[in-house]
Amino acid sequence: MSEMQNYVELRHLEKHFGDFHASKDINITIPKGKLAALLGPSGSGKTTILRMIAGLEHPDSGDIVLDGKVVNDVPGSERGIGFVFQNYALFRYMTVYDNIAFGLRVKKAGKAEIDARVRELLKLIDCEGLEKRYPSQLSGGQRQRVAFARALAPNPQLLLLDEPFAAIDAKVRLELRTWLREMINRLGITSIFVTHDQDEAIEVADEIIVTNQGRVEQVGAPQELYRHPATPFVAQFIGHSAQIDNYTSFRSFLQMGEHSTAILRPEFIRVYKKEEYRQFSASADEGVVEDIIFRGSSMEVRVRIHGALLSANRSVNDAPVEIGEKVDVFIYRMYILDGETITLQDNPSLKRESVVI
Repeated sequence: MSEMQNYVELRHLEKHFGDFHASKDINITIPKGKLAALLGPSGSGKTTILRMIAGLEHPDSGDIVLDGKVVNDVPGSERGIGFVFQNYALFRYMTVYDNIAFGLRVKKAGKAEIDARVRELLKLIDCEGLEKRYPSQLSGGQRQRVAFARALAPNPQLLLLDEPFAAIDAKVRLELRTWLREMINRLGITSIFVTHDQDEAIEVADEIIVTNQGRVEQVGAPQELYRHPATPFVAQFIGHSAQIDNYTSFRSFLQMGEHSTAILRPEFIRVYKKEEYRQFSASADEGVVEDIIFRGSSMEVRVRIHGALLSANRSVNDAPVEIGEKVDVFIYRMYILDGETITLQDNPSLKRESVVI
């Protein structure tokens, strides 16, 4: 079987805005038909990368390659790209129908072709019957769907989305994540979206590109990045973790490096009521519950231990714990950060075969 063709290749891209170095030696490949997320904090360079691909910014050096062709000097309008902005950018004085048809009319498509394509997209985005409405008459979720349809109308080969769910409320945002992934899988269109929301990237993307201070820190599938962070930044940024300086205060853990710190994720920690049976009880520490947050299928328990506030999860089927209750806390493992080195250290109390699933 032949290797999957890369549709997007960025080779050694550099970009400055005055004295600010926005992109530093960016090298990325995205296979045809895949959905990739550019994930990073504000100012990390992710939007600059997207805008260079779109032709809205020009790199100082390096190459942008789409479908095997260098497009640095090709106008954005001729790159076969659809762009969805975070604020929808719909024409408020145009109906839904006319917004979707806009790009096709610019390309001087025939009336019958336009009508067929618009109605096809209305069905795709589940907005049939809304074609005569104006954007102000739509919900936030409907406006974003129309923005997707308008970007897709000219049949682009690449879809770019700049924080597409940022202007939508939380409940609709969750629904649109699933819808977007299903739609892109159905269409098979190569897509890149920018987000600072790691849950969004993990749920939606086939591949995540983590950016930080203008550089690409790591590229990989969501599970790969989560389980095997390659840099201290990724270990801290991916996952809802706590950074601990005095990690040797927890029982059984050994110092690794003079100035090292530790990253603890909720799944590395188990919280037990005093009367509950537990393995490795001799290596557990006592903590005090400070907060309890209902997460639907689980309870997030925030517990203070050796001066640090850690988060762990308990099943809703377990006996409830209460704020102020003294509990036993067992830490299975932690990431140890020492400069640019990251090491996963298991609690020495664990037997050869891990009890963690």
